Amino acid sequence: MFKRVLVPLDKSALSERVLPIAKSLARSFGSRIDLVNVVPTISEDIPEEFIVQVSEEAEAYLKGIQDALAAELGAGQIGHSVQRGYPASVIIEQAESQDDTLVLMSTHGYTGVQRLLLGSVAGKVVQAASTPVLLVPADAKNPQGDLVEFKRLIAPLDGSELAESILPYVTALCKSLGMELILLRSYNPNFPGSSIRKREISQIVHDSAEAYVKEKAAQLRKEGVEKVAYKVLEGGPAEEIVDFAIETPNSVTALCTHGRHGISRWMLGSVTNGVIQCSEEPVLVIRCVSQDQ
Repeated sequence: MFKRVLVPLDKSALSERVLPIAKSLARSFGSRIDLVNVVPTISEDIPEEFIVQVSEEAEAYLKGIQDALAAELGAGQIGHSVQRGYPASVIIEQAESQDDTLVLMSTHGYTGVQRLLLGSVAGKVVQAASTPVLLVPADAKNPQGDLVEFKRLIAPLDGSELAESILPYVTALCKSLGMELILLRSYNPNFPGSSIRKREISQIVHDSAEAYVKEKAAQLRKEGVEKVAYKVLEGGPAEEIVDFAIETPNSVTALCTHGRHGISRWMLGSVTNGVIQCSEEPVLVIRCVSQDQ
C-alpha cells in the first residue's frame, strides 16, 4: 500500500516522535523509510559557507538516525537526504517524486489562536501535497502515556461519493494493521419549526444516517474487514469528530479532501480543516478524486 514513508526531521525531539510509527508501518507494509532534512534558503544573502556547514551537520544528524533504524529494519529499507529550499515546497516535491508515498509528520503543540493557523510547514504540506499525509499532534498519547498505537481507524462519512472514495484506503490499512474500522456519520440537529416538529425531523435524519453507516459496515464486512463498527453523532461534524477521536484511545482519523490542482490545492474542506486544527489525535489526510471531477 505504502511503498515509501517520507519522514521530515528538523533535529527536534518533536519531529522524531513519529519514528516508532514509521518503523511500525515499514514492518507492516515492507515500506522504505526516507528521512529528509531541509536547510532553509530564505534569502540569497545567507553566506554559502554557512549553508554548507548547516548541511553537513544535517547530514551527520540524519546518518545517525538512519544507522539506528537500519540496525532494526535492515540497511536496504532506510535512506536519507539533505535538501535546500523552502521546507514545505521541498517536502511536497520529495513526496510526489515517487508513487505510493506517505508523508509522516509531527505537528507542534500549539494552543489558542496558534492552533487556528495552518501556517506551519506541516499545515502547508497537508494542504498542498497530492500524497497521503499522516499528522501526529505533539500531545497524541495512548492512555498509558506513550505515543499512540494505531488500533482503531475512524472514517467519517457524509453520504457523498467523495467521502466514500477513502474507503479502499482505510480498509486496506485496517486489514494490514489489524485495526478496527469505525464509520462515523454526523448531523446537525438545528432544524426549523416547533420543538415537536424538530424532534420528528431529528429522528428521521438520525434513522437515515444510521441506516446508511449500518449498510456500509455490512458491505465492508462482506469485503473482508473483520472488525467494523459504526456511530451516528449529533452536532457539528468537525467538533463531533474531534471529540469522538479523543474518547477513542489509540485511534487515527482518516479524512478525504478534494483532488484539486493548482492554487485550489491549498484549500481544504471545512470539516477536514477543522479537524486538523483542533485534533489531539493523529489525522490521515488523503487527497481523493470523485468521478464527476
